[in-house]
This record gives sequence, C-alpha cells and structure tokens, in this order.
Amino acid sequence: MKVHFLGIGGSGASAVASIAEAQGFEVTGCDLEPKNEFTAEFKDSRLFKGHDPDHLEGVNILAITPAVTSLDPDNPELVEAKKKGIEILTWQEFMGKYLEKDKFVIAVCGTHGKSTVTGMIGQLLEDAGLDPTVELGAIIPKWGRNYRIGKGKYFVTEADEFNDNYLASHPDITVVTNIEMDHPEYFKDFESYKDSFKKFLMQTKGTIVGNISDPGVAEDLKVLMKESPVTCLDYSKNDIRFALKIPGQFNEQNAKAAFQVGLLLGLDPTLIKQSLNNFNGVGRRFEKLGNYKGREVYSDFGHHPTEIKTTMEVARKKFPLKHIWLIYQPHMFSRTKALFKEFVKVFENLPVNQILIMDIYPSREIDTGQVSSKELAEAVKKSNVDYVSNEDLKIILDSETHPGDILFFMGAGDIDKIARDLVS
Repeated sequence: MKVHFLGIGGSGASAVASIAEAQGFEVTGCDLEPKNEFTAEFKDSRLFKGHDPDHLEGVNILAITPAVTSLDPDNPELVEAKKKGIEILTWQEFMGKYLEKDKFVIAVCGTHGKSTVTGMIGQLLEDAGLDPTVELGAIIPKWGRNYRIGKGKYFVTEADEFNDNYLASHPDITVVTNIEMDHPEYFKDFESYKDSFKKFLMQTKGTIVGNISDPGVAEDLKVLMKESPVTCLDYSKNDIRFALKIPGQFNEQNAKAAFQVGLLLGLDPTLIKQSLNNFNGVGRRFEKLGNYKGREVYSDFGHHPTEIKTTMEVARKKFPLKHIWLIYQPHMFSRTKALFKEFVKVFENLPVNQILIMDIYPSREIDTGQVSSKELAEAVKKSNVDYVSNEDLKIILDSETHPGDILFFMGAGDIDKIARDLVS
C-alpha cells in the first residue's frame, strides 16, 4: 500500500513515516519545508515541497497532521483525497491502525517527561536484546534519529494528548508521568484536559504505571481503579538509587518509571539499572550545543512554566557560580495568555542572572493581538527580565554577555535553530 504524509516534516509524522517504510509501505510526503533533521533518511524523490493534488497519484492512504482539518480545511491534497475516496487518517490514527497492529504497545503519556521516558524504555528494551520499534518526538543521540526500527514484538510510543491524538492507541502498558494544564488552544479547562487522560488510560489493556505522587495522576487513577479492572502501579514509591548521566530530580523520577516497566516485562533489575545509568538523554533536553565566543550554549524544548522552573533550577545547581542567561521563546499565543500568571510567577523567582524573552512563536496560530512577549516581560517587574526582538538578540548577546557565561535557549519553536546557527 502507498501512504502519503501531509506534513512529513514534523517530528512525530516523520518518525511514523520511517517506521511505515520499514514495515513495507511505499511512502511519500510533503511539507512547506520537507527537508530537515527529521526527514534526512528519506530520498529526495520521496519528498515534495508544498501541497499539490498530483502528490496523491497511486496513493491508498493520506496521513495528515491533526491541525490540517481545522486550520487548512481547503488544503488541495485533502480536498482531492476526499473526492477520490482515499482513506484519510491522522498520522496517529495510521500508526494505531496499521503499525501497532499485532504489537505489544507501551505508551508514555503526561504533560512533562514523556520523550525522555519513551527514550529510556526504548534503549532499555534494546539493551535487553528485545529489538523494539520506538516512535517519539525528539532525537535520541545514540540512534541519531527520533525513531528506532525493530523486528521484535514491542512498540514503544510517545503518546501526545493534544487533539486527543493518543486515543488512536490501545496500549498493553501505559506510563503516565504527570498531569498539569496545557494545550489551552484545544482543551477549554483543566477538567477537560484530565478527562482526556482518563479516556486514554481507560484504553489500557494491561497495566498502568503511574506517578501517584502527582495530584493530577492520583485523581485520575483513583477514579479509574473504581471503573476499570486494570492494574495500576505507583512507580514514584520505588526506592532506587541511580547514577544517571542526565541531571535533575525529575529525571530520577523518569528513570523510576522506566525501571518499573522493565520489571513488568521480567527483565533483570541489574540490567535495567545499568541501561538507565548509561542513558544519554534526548535531543533538546538540557542539550549542550557547543560554544559561542567562549559562552557555553545549551538548548531545551521546555515551554511550560513548570518545565522552565525545574530545568533552570537544575542549571543553577550544575553551574552554581556561573552567570546564567535564559533566552526564552514563548510557544503559541493561547498558551502564553492562558498561563500568563504562571509564567510571571516563575520568571520572578528563577535562579538565573538574566532573562531575555523573545517574540512568541505562533506555531499553528495567528496573532490576534491579545498577548505579547513585551507585555509578559513588563508584567514580571524585575530589572533582570527584558523583552528582546529576534533582530536585536545577537547584538545583545555580543555586547552584554561575556566569555564563561551560560546561554540557555529554551522553547518549542525555532529557537533551537537560532541557537545552533549561533554556535555554527
């Protein structure tokens, strides 16, 4: 069968496209900019720039990014596929229906930490000789890509709550790390956000591995245990001492989750611990990119107030005497507006020397003028917090930072590219 990915440049869609090709599907894909770090493995002849109905020649399935139906309903390929009667699925639905079929599925969900836990479990199963297939939204340095092709029965996936995308999966084991309000562009309030997680957890066929110390998780699992016969295990109670290569107490918790999954699968505890201690992290998670004129440059995907707080606390612990600059790019107008007070509170108390807030990265949204980065910086009311335009950033870094300083670029938009360009 031939499947065409509309939006193949995304981290999740590209991983699923690669796995599909390995499983025998003929794969093509298109995007506004189809060639990037996630699609490097594909032949140029398989990638098309822009959108054109001609891309659908001989196609049986059109796999789309979820935002297309709401933000671009008149997309020419989508319209043409409907006319031709081609099966239209989100790439998550395609993965659930075709790629996870007959596999033992381990899904990792939660507001924070899911990429890291997915990577940890994937490497653990690899080290145990179980040859898993893995799909996640970040690059694993060891693999050099955001997926792993395996011939074993295990399929490990990062389960994304946005748009209820994860409801396409029916896992044998589900890991839930934490539940905290996010994606206000889709969920109207925290109750609807938690209800979505509850629906997904209800689809688990075997065991839920949860962080019961997290209030949101505990609340959902208490309800779940009354309504479903599924087994729930609390990994937060595991008393294990790791010697992890990646910093932060939150990564200790992530490792406990992966450790519990390993035990469930009957793996040797010594092997599990050794694998987790050797885990080098995932791309854009406290990732050192290099140096810029004597300044150490780091990149991190964090874009939620809690992620900013915990990551910068770890940065201060790692660099107690260094001058730390946080260059933060807010992600999406809806998130910035909905969590405005939380952002202000976090920025007021961050253990860093200077904070530069860049323009909001719109992602799939349009600027309606309801919120801006300048407003956010001014609301913090601290002398070490400033708004900086994208154009002025390099000027300020050159004139006000010094050799030996730590430059921490944070956000889920194109700020990572800005940091990498600076280093290169």
